[in-house]
Amino acid sequence: MSLDSEADLRPEIALGWRRSLMSGLDPGMEVKESTIFEVDRHSRLIRAADPVLTRMADELNDTRFSVLLADHGARIVDRRRSNRVLDRHLDRVKAVPGAQYVEEVSGTNSLATAFELRKPIAVTGDEHFLEALRVFCCYGAPIIHPITRRLEGVLDVTGPREDLSNLLGPFLMRAVRDIEQRLQEGSRLTEQRLFAEFQQESARRKSAILLFGENLALSNAAAMDLITTDDHPTLRALAEDLDNHDRLTRTLSLTSGRSVDVHARLVEGGRDGVIIEVVPTRESGARPTVRRSPSGIERRVVSIVGAPGAGKSTRAAQIAGDEALIVDFATAASQSIWRPQVADAIRAEKPLVFDNLHLCETRDAATIRMLTADAKGVVVLVTSADTELGGELRALLSTAAEHETLPLVRDVGARLPQIVHDILERVTASNDVPSDAADRLRMTPSALDVLIEQEWPENLTELTRVLRIAARGRTRGDVTVEDLPSTHRVRPSRTLTPLERAERATILSALRDSDGNKAAAATALGIGRNTLYQRLRYYQIS
Repeated sequence: MSLDSEADLRPEIALGWRRSLMSGLDPGMEVKESTIFEVDRHSRLIRAADPVLTRMADELNDTRFSVLLADHGARIVDRRRSNRVLDRHLDRVKAVPGAQYVEEVSGTNSLATAFELRKPIAVTGDEHFLEALRVFCCYGAPIIHPITRRLEGVLDVTGPREDLSNLLGPFLMRAVRDIEQRLQEGSRLTEQRLFAEFQQESARRKSAILLFGENLALSNAAAMDLITTDDHPTLRALAEDLDNHDRLTRTLSLTSGRSVDVHARLVEGGRDGVIIEVVPTRESGARPTVRRSPSGIERRVVSIVGAPGAGKSTRAAQIAGDEALIVDFATAASQSIWRPQVADAIRAEKPLVFDNLHLCETRDAATIRMLTADAKGVVVLVTSADTELGGELRALLSTAAEHETLPLVRDVGARLPQIVHDILERVTASNDVPSDAADRLRMTPSALDVLIEQEWPENLTELTRVLRIAARGRTRGDVTVEDLPSTHRVRPSRTLTPLERAERATILSALRDSDGNKAAAATALGIGRNTLYQRLRYYQIS
């Protein structure tokens, strides 16, 4: 089947082919290489699925079908083979344990497409986008946790296309229901085990102890005194960073302003819960030695790099202070105007900020490097991470003794609640905010949870705009999920793929540019209105 015959495909298969094309795939390609992840044999999904997979393999013993199990990220975590020839075929198309089998690397197939659509699907022979997979007939179905309704994984049965059977669909769905039932039963046992672990840890230590499970949060008396519910999203986000570690330690600032050391570890015997110990940091009595100029002014050169909207200018202002001279090359006049200003600031030992350096001319970078060579105060060099830098600008940045790279908002993890708190403080700073912290504008934990799940393609610029809308001019009270703009009110049902993040961001940008006019947005995107409505429903954009 060729690309020209896409109209003959079932609608869900045709959409899968389009997504594959948008991912840069070609039917004649092999399955793309992907990072092989380490499989956690003690995960909740594998524990629930193991006896079901064993039974399926036994029942398929006289056939040429194999069973594959993928986790919530479409990473294959188990493969039960019943035929060596088929096993070799699966190896050739990289359907091996540890491989991530998403449409971006493997095109339309029952495992990747069931993960994409979150519903059962059969893909047979020529319906596969990649020719390498057209020797197979496949049946895939998502595994949904009965309690949380979250995607736990995908179960797939694959065999030679000539062995196609209508009986494999019901066979697969029965196995999926069995796994889901075992997940539900396991949740009850898990909660009992987590509670026992929490009691033991609380008895051993006098510090603040918390435990987070999937639907469980426990804290001892010390934790209740030290930590508010506003801090829970931060600590939960930290717990999620344990995906690739058994334990970690971080220093965080609580919403009360207190600095604490947080020690997190997985609960013994599984990955179903995280024990967190929170200890207030000890104030250091000794101040670090600071190198100063003969006049007593500290010399400090800092480079700040980040994507557009990542907060580079804000961070530069924090470092340089209110007295700094700012030369912004997004708006800067000719060198004949700013050069004397910089020279005067250096003589007065004023802090300097050079913003948007990626927009400056080569000779400007050379002039700045020459002028600041003997500067006695603070010099902050700010540039974008999305631009290729010339040799002179790289030389200027190399003069910095300190380098800061600002992450994307979606990658800040446990720091996002503190960032939200700081932005709300700035949003309300121009109003008459009461000095009592309890009366200030407060983001509820549920609203913070929704914000943590967003993609933030425009970084802090977008986050600040959303918080301004949510605050609605108030200086006190709670900001709830209902206060957020409709475009940021819904928690994604699962983690979006990089392609989906890009598509969702493009749609949101087109809607903003058209002031919410869907017909105009569809025209700007080059798609029909019905297609736009489908994508709006898919991405839960209201």
